[in-house]
Amino acid sequence: MELVGPICEVLKCLGDPTCTYIEHHKKLEERKNDLLAKQRQLNAMKSDVELRIKAEFRWGRRVRQEVENWLLDVQAINDKIQNIDERMRNVSCFLRARLGKRIAQTVEQVEGIIERGNFTEALVIDNPSTAGVPFQLEHLEGETMVKEDIWNYLMSDEIRMIGVCGMGVIGKTTIMKHIHNQLLEETKALFDKIIWVTVSKELNIPDLQEKLADALNIADLPESEPERVAELMEKLRQRRYVLILDDVWERFSLAEVGIPKPTSSNGSKLVLTSRSIEVCRSMDCKVVKVPPLSHEESMNLFLEHAGHGVLKVPSLKKILGNIVRECGGFPLP
Repeated sequence: MELVGPICEVLKCLGDPTCTYIEHHKKLEERKNDLLAKQRQLNAMKSDVELRIKAEFRWGRRVRQEVENWLLDVQAINDKIQNIDERMRNVSCFLRARLGKRIAQTVEQVEGIIERGNFTEALVIDNPSTAGVPFQLEHLEGETMVKEDIWNYLMSDEIRMIGVCGMGVIGKTTIMKHIHNQLLEETKALFDKIIWVTVSKELNIPDLQEKLADALNIADLPESEPERVAELMEKLRQRRYVLILDDVWERFSLAEVGIPKPTSSNGSKLVLTSRSIEVCRSMDCKVVKVPPLSHEESMNLFLEHAGHGVLKVPSLKKILGNIVRECGGFPLP
């Protein structure tokens, strides 16, 4: 193999392809190791993406098409690498260069997939097909007064914007899903459209606009920001709606998104859920606080999930009480 360099120099007169051929032959094992290292990096990224999807996914949402395509590409390249590995076990001297070239090309493909896998936005989005479709509901323990307050404000002519606030996992979204379904069932004559949009921590105005467009059956929003805002404003003003913005983390301007402020003249309503009471107040909402569950409510919720049969086992009663106290009034089944 010491002659490869000099031979390459001699064969320059024959053109670069000859030297490249020899390089592929010479560095086959080295390039295979590079490929396996890139594969490990890619599969670690794949595992992280799948964990993010699991954390973000819930009913009424779907994985972004871009992410689904990326995962399919990861699977395809893993299959290709497996085929290369099988060929490496029995590669003849005459086929080393051809296999080395294939490995080099595959390394470039893996690098491209890795680069595409740096997703900065949410991996899961609201499914447009679920607009106006009832949610599958979880059991709602307690919070009866909170739910009644929100419903009464929605039916009132005086309150147009409502902010439901409370600590994380306290039950804000669950309460609003129950109200969303009740609105669909009981207010068809009162509201033209019930719209649910999940905002999430990283506020993305264009993404929020697209979700609203999907709910309003707008096929394509204009590229120009002023035109996007104007079209959403026009479509929403034509309807008497309830807009539920779930999981709002920071204040933002409704007008900049294209959401007209609900007034008594248009009869529409807006509800947002947030961990921050300051966010609710800064957006001029009537604040409704969601308190922790009482000990009795927490116990009932736990038994709803675990089954009342656990009470028949004396040794489990004390453990059950400790678990409920540990949850501290949070609805964690």
